[in-house]
Amino acid sequence: MAFLLRSFAAVQRAAPSLTSLGTGMIVMGTGDALVQVAGSGSVDMGRSAVSSVYSGMTSPGIYHWWRALDATWPGSALRSVCRKVLVNQAVLGPLNCALFLGWSHCAQSCLRSSSRSSLSESGDVVEVASEAIQRIRNEVPDLAVKAMGVWIPVHTITFRFVPPHLRILYTSSVSVLWGGYLSYIANRDDATQGSR
Repeated sequence: MAFLLRSFAAVQRAAPSLTSLGTGMIVMGTGDALVQVAGSGSVDMGRSAVSSVYSGMTSPGIYHWWRALDATWPGSALRSVCRKVLVNQAVLGPLNCALFLGWSHCAQSCLRSSSRSSLSESGDVVEVASEAIQRIRNEVPDLAVKAMGVWIPVHTITFRFVPPHLRILYTSSVSVLWGGYLSYIANRDDATQGSR
């Protein structure tokens, strides 16, 4: 295990954005698949791909955002950690929830429509975007509060004890569960929506 951790740390230092992308994709896909298996006993690969791609796209940005927070409030003293945690949660908490819900709704709609026809008419695109915006308005306030309960304690540890090059790996262990929960929220109405 120590060898794997050292190997991961070396790769993360050499290629932080690429490693963050890969780690984010694997972790989110795993969390989504676990939630699906627990709920229905099977895995929808399209749904898992949507979740994985989102996490892969955002993980490098999160890594660099954390580096910017470290540069703004260096060190791991409690005062510095508290500032980083609160700013991180105030900015990334609601933003990440909103982006994931919007991405998931739009991407899932495209996948569903590609199996039947195309989502080419502008009215269809406007309808999907409208639904995504409504979903964000309805879900994000509650999700942002729940995210604080999960991520404030996690990121207190992240910024206090975890070296920068290992943060994506550390938070990914929690992201398996949180990512699975976000995917559950984003997809919980799919069974009742059926096909459009």
